Amino acid sequence: MRRLGLACAAVAVAIGSSGCSDLRAQLEGAEVVEPSVDASYAALPAVLETAEWSVTDGLVSVIVRNDTDRDLRTAEVTMTARDENGEVLGTYGTSSMGGDSSCCTVQSLAPGEEFGLYFAVGEGSDRIDDVELTYSRLAWAQKPSGSPSADAGDGAEVSDGAEVSDGAEVNARATDFVIQQDQTVVRATVEVGEEDIPRALVQAILRGRSGKLIAVVTGRWSCFEADSTRRIRMELFQPVPLGTGVDSVSIRPIGDAVAPRCS
Repeated sequence: MRRLGLACAAVAVAIGSSGCSDLRAQLEGAEVVEPSVDASYAALPAVLETAEWSVTDGLVSVIVRNDTDRDLRTAEVTMTARDENGEVLGTYGTSSMGGDSSCCTVQSLAPGEEFGLYFAVGEGSDRIDDVELTYSRLAWAQKPSGSPSADAGDGAEVSDGAEVSDGAEVNARATDFVIQQDQTVVRATVEVGEEDIPRALVQAILRGRSGKLIAVVTGRWSCFEADSTRRIRMELFQPVPLGTGVDSVSIRPIGDAVAPRCS
């Protein structure tokens, strides 16, 4: 199978609207946890459980799970890849992905939910025997999920029926999936409830016939209007095996310090 360029592992393009935007970790009403200046990533405790990972044409995809009782608002993730002898093959994160923080920033993850990350490794990825994730710029919800003092009834639905605390209803579903020689395309339909959603992160999880994780495709979109239905197109610039399909599509509203201009 011909190897394709990995400069941009996943690019998402919205149909008929504005494109992606960067996110920073400062969220209103969130508890922000930062490591001290001299603290190494290795010294930080594990934040999320690494549920599974895989390598497809130089792209490492990882699924993490929130096993705590608190909502994780956001966290930046760095992956260290090791060979069978435990030797470090490389460290990957936002900087190695050309500043594309969609690759490695967890967003709005409630207890029990899973989230997909991806890292472009390229040549030598077939030597990876284990991955280690470390976390920085953490922002947790102030109250444990489900606590009596937490706000009730203000969740935003994602495709699997779970909720994230963002006050807006939205869901997404896959409508088409195309495997081509030079790219993989996921088309999805987003249905928005009674409130506008200035920014949202949409994610598709791809699996093979056996259920094996193949890849994570993630992108950010702007300006979802209330009471609307919108089609979006997600592209993965890696070939995937025949028989690959879309396991799930999820959408999560995200917050930014500066709201986009949607009018």
